[in-house]
Amino acid sequence: MIEMAGTTAKVRRSGRNAEQAKADLLESARREFADKGFALAGIEAIAEPTGLNKKMIYHYFGSKEELYIAVLEEGYLGIRKMEEALPLDKLEPLEAIQRLVEATWDYYVANPDFIALVNQENLLGAIYLKKSGIVKRRTSVLLGRVTAILENGVAQGKIRPGIDPMQLNHSIAALGFYYLNNRFTNSQIYNFDHMTNDALATRRAFIVDFVLRAIMSKEEIARRG
Repeated sequence: MIEMAGTTAKVRRSGRNAEQAKADLLESARREFADKGFALAGIEAIAEPTGLNKKMIYHYFGSKEELYIAVLEEGYLGIRKMEEALPLDKLEPLEAIQRLVEATWDYYVANPDFIALVNQENLLGAIYLKKSGIVKRRTSVLLGRVTAILENGVAQGKIRPGIDPMQLNHSIAALGFYYLNNRFTNSQIYNFDHMTNDALATRRAFIVDFVLRAIMSKEEIARRG
């Protein structure tokens, strides 16, 4: 049952096991940290919507800091799991990169809390992310897959040689992240609603075209006319 108190949803589940209780706390914490940042987020504000006592946060996570790190890990591992589920090795190299670009953008659009959390952690100098080794290990898997795609594309004459896979990953992320992270200020500056369905579809198509043109070989560009 969901009870509304102001704008906060109170989620009360009877008979919750430990895993469900932890999941409920993580979901509530993600919203609270994304909205207020680590310093201003409140333990009571996190526990209250779940119907759990705030002591349960310390029971399951140990501290506010450990809960925040768990939220960061959940966000980063969410996008890593999405990437790992993509059948990139079964696609032609350029199709694989296009699929990765589209999936990255779609994940960002569907998970605005992730954008907020990453932005806030950068403002903090990544002091909490440094304490997690999980994210680094999973990111290296993506880097290896992109490297293989690029090498395969070069061998087929479809992708130009010399592309740094890490720089490509940065560019794919940045082209979507900047647009969404700055959606409020840019909507004012350009007097244009950046978040309509048409605007989002236009940006998605632009990023795909931009990235593919940046990595295609001269021969592939000529072939496509």
